[in-house]
Amino acid sequence: MPITLITGAGGGMGLACVKVLRTDPLLLVDIDPKALKAAQALAPDAKTAQADLGSLSEVAALVDTVQQHGGLQHLVHLAGVSPTMVDVDRILEVDLIGTAMLIESLTEKANHGSVAVAAASIAGHLQPVSPEIDRILDQPLESGLRKRLESALGAPLSTGQAYSLAKRGVIRLCERAAISWGARGGRVVSVSPGLIDTPMGRLELRDNEGKRGLIGLTPVRAPADQGSHELPGRNEDIAKVVEFLVSPHARFVSGCDLRIDGGLVAALRSMTAAADPSQ
Repeated sequence: MPITLITGAGGGMGLACVKVLRTDPLLLVDIDPKALKAAQALAPDAKTAQADLGSLSEVAALVDTVQQHGGLQHLVHLAGVSPTMVDVDRILEVDLIGTAMLIESLTEKANHGSVAVAAASIAGHLQPVSPEIDRILDQPLESGLRKRLESALGAPLSTGQAYSLAKRGVIRLCERAAISWGARGGRVVSVSPGLIDTPMGRLELRDNEGKRGLIGLTPVRAPADQGSHELPGRNEDIAKVVEFLVSPHARFVSGCDLRIDGGLVAALRSMTAAADPSQ
């Protein structure tokens, strides 16, 4: 029977997605064995695999595992790293190159009705780039991605830039992949979370001063629950959207990015337009 593959299954958003999809035959993937064990506790019948999604050989092995279990029903790809966690090369490897390899390799393993949902970020919407940069982002599996980007930019990449560009690349990747998946009766969608109360989100909030300035700009406020009173989004906000996207209710949704950000990108664009009416 085809399986639903959830990467980053032991993270905050991953655990929330395991909860809503646990009636599916699941293959849970995480780089952290303890996190993977926590994910399996929510779905005891699930199969598990420890893998580094920044390693092309491990991505290839994971794709083989999917084939061994009857092919792919759904992909929920949440594995990723942030600018405060790792260096530029690792961000590009995990957040864009690994994602491209995974989605491209799973195309032939996808069954009719398959859906791939990949996590991007609102960061991918906020950094203006040139057409040349977009052309480079559209070829993530060609060698020397960092070198090509820095050559086009004329400057070294910071971790923040690398993250924004990688997530922009994911958005564009999913838009392109919708064509090949559609030919097989499948769909591909990216989702761009905003300020979500995850361990990664709290780390970013602590170490990235720019993030703190965005909290008060998010139009939708944090719920009165046990989560962070600063970060307005919840893991369940992501999981419920993912649950919808892989369901037949979203059968005509493909090749697009869905921002799950409480209106933050809209607010930032409105502020930019107000400050510069020529934009």
